[in-house]
Amino acid sequence: MLKTTIHTHEIPIIFEKFKNIVGEDHWLKRAKLINEDIKGKKYLEDYLVNQNSIIFSLYKYSALLKKHGAVQVQQIEDSDLYPALSFAAQTLSIIDHSSNLQKKLLIRRIHGAFKNPDDMRALQFEMLASTHFVKRDNSIVWPDMEGSGAFDILVKDIGDNGLEVECKSVSINKGRKIHRRDALEFHHLIRSELKAITKGLQIGLSVVLTVPNRLPGTHKEKKVLARRIRNQILSAQSKSFDDGVHIRVSEFIYSTIVAGLDSTKNPIINTEIVDQITATENRETMIIESHAGGGIIFVLQSSKDDAVLKYLFNTLKKSANDQVSKNRPALFLVSFHGIEDKALIDIAHQEKDPGQPPTALQIKVSNFLDSKERDHIVGVCFFGSGSRTLHSDGHADSGSVYFFMNRKSHLWHEDFNGLFI
Repeated sequence: MLKTTIHTHEIPIIFEKFKNIVGEDHWLKRAKLINEDIKGKKYLEDYLVNQNSIIFSLYKYSALLKKHGAVQVQQIEDSDLYPALSFAAQTLSIIDHSSNLQKKLLIRRIHGAFKNPDDMRALQFEMLASTHFVKRDNSIVWPDMEGSGAFDILVKDIGDNGLEVECKSVSINKGRKIHRRDALEFHHLIRSELKAITKGLQIGLSVVLTVPNRLPGTHKEKKVLARRIRNQILSAQSKSFDDGVHIRVSEFIYSTIVAGLDSTKNPIINTEIVDQITATENRETMIIESHAGGGIIFVLQSSKDDAVLKYLFNTLKKSANDQVSKNRPALFLVSFHGIEDKALIDIAHQEKDPGQPPTALQIKVSNFLDSKERDHIVGVCFFGSGSRTLHSDGHADSGSVYFFMNRKSHLWHEDFNGLFI
């Protein structure tokens, strides 16, 4: 039912059919709006293109088709087009086996996802999960589309009575006081403000800005804050302000953070060393390098704790109560957008090392699964956001997976072992 492989000769047909059913104007108009947003804000380009990667891949295919009349095989295999074409193929597979009402609902959801990157990632993740089970030769249905349930996937032929699967795609912005776009815009403002200072800088300066909650709302207020930072750097002193803002300034040996230079002459940064120098952890960071051999590490953070895990587990608790039936075993699949495979692997290694303390993630998962109210949940599985690699046999790598199993559940079945091996 669900298409799990794509052959190159099928791609033009898939794209043409997807374009006719979903409507090319939906991604062309959206790409145009995003490009207009990027104009005059080039510092946002990488972020916005990454956030809307499916939009821009479809836009790129449309442009290649319009210009050349056809798209060469190497342009697909050697570029970022594959995830979008895979998404199109999987969507068409579902549409081909849907009623008219289900088809309309899915197309409407796709149109909405074009406008909201979080919704698009959620839809992609559901497709990825569905593809995984189909490749295992399992039989699946989509209860939310059929009106037979509120969860995403029912794997019919596993365990004693099937397995309910609910997919959650979580943006790293969720629960954060300072979102990525806000940080990038403030970084651009700070870079302009500190241009004269960094020009002849020969030492390393660590500058950590802590705001009481969020960044100021207006450009004028942000400008005032940027000048405060500049003044504190010039005075070479840290300072706490009456409004709760704290600016910490310290020196370090700049060469310790640069591991090398890439082809664009941008420093390759060792984030662990940056965290040590700035006495922060996983915060929004900008490096301003000086031609004189020095540079500034600027770190932006809120005094309020980021609550990504709190947000996630509140979502899982609500879903465990409201979305799954409780009559069958249920599994949560969680994709973190913004947590790369390496971070997920590091978590796994720490869990396997008895000499290391449990991570915040394991503590949260254990508390979640130990609840008697959630005895029907047989596992929580986390996916890293590793890149998808297209192979010659048509499959794509989907990154690292970290699976917490709940064998104490009264609905546990041995079929659930090895689901993601």
